Amino acid sequence: MRSAITSLFILTVLLSGAQTISVPTIPNTGTSLDFDLINDTVPVSISGPWDFSSIQSAMPYTMRVLPKDSSIHVADYPNATHVLKSDNGEFFLGFDSGGLTSHGKVTSSTISSYATPLTLIPYPSDASTVHTDSISSPVTWNGISTNITDKAEVEGVAFGAVTMPDGITYQDAVVLSTKRTSVTGPSPFGTYLTLVEYSKVFWLPGYPIPVIEVLHVESNGSSVFTRSLFLKGASTAGSFENENISLDVYPNPFFNTLNLTLEDKSDLRVYDATGAIVWEKADAPPGAISIDFSSHPTGTYTIEISNNASFLRRKIIKQ
Repeated sequence: MRSAITSLFILTVLLSGAQTISVPTIPNTGTSLDFDLINDTVPVSISGPWDFSSIQSAMPYTMRVLPKDSSIHVADYPNATHVLKSDNGEFFLGFDSGGLTSHGKVTSSTISSYATPLTLIPYPSDASTVHTDSISSPVTWNGISTNITDKAEVEGVAFGAVTMPDGITYQDAVVLSTKRTSVTGPSPFGTYLTLVEYSKVFWLPGYPIPVIEVLHVESNGSSVFTRSLFLKGASTAGSFENENISLDVYPNPFFNTLNLTLEDKSDLRVYDATGAIVWEKADAPPGAISIDFSSHPTGTYTIEISNNASFLRRKIIKQ
């Protein structure tokens, strides 16, 4: 009995520290994310920390999450909230408290609009998440009207620190294993196309899409596509400011003392460039706070603020 109680206690402690991915707050004008792209899959271990700093990027890749009204196809996706635009096409998404949903897409080969959206991941999600959803819908595939079944399967892997190819470390990544199966057809010749996308994705709080995606695609059982995407650039970390949080940081850059003004009780953390926590305060009260940095070297740091489901990061520089 003591062993069982001990195991339950350990499990409870581990889960209590787990990071949770909730619905993000996206700026009204949308946002753009820059990635390093490798045309291959990279190994991903089942436990962290994960260090991809030795990877050499091949080319830049950009994805933009914009209000759906920015698309000329908006009338066909009345229940979507946003459109993800990339070199591969336009993908219509929904963000609400229940999860991230797919409403269809417009690409060079496929046009689909789902009357019932497909839930890609539920909110909240963490390393213990297990999720399955599927839908059926008409689709236009290479100019042919047919049907599609679309199924999403998600399983949590782990959570922890991850270092990007550009050397930036984030402490709070949630890793999910996903499988998405699309069966299109039959064609006029009676054939079906089955696409299966296997991926490992890394999520950070506040971001509308994964910050790392390691993807392998099979078509009717044969490998046809691989890629790995890694979020690029420290400036992106502050792109998804939650409008429910107000944080005044001054001066920035600063010398030995950093001043903050909070409107609500919040948890605060400061990370150095390696991702190590150099200062933290739980349940910081509203009002003015001063942090003494006189014992820390000059350089770039990241301050993180969170309360309930709200989350915000800012880059700060000590001179």
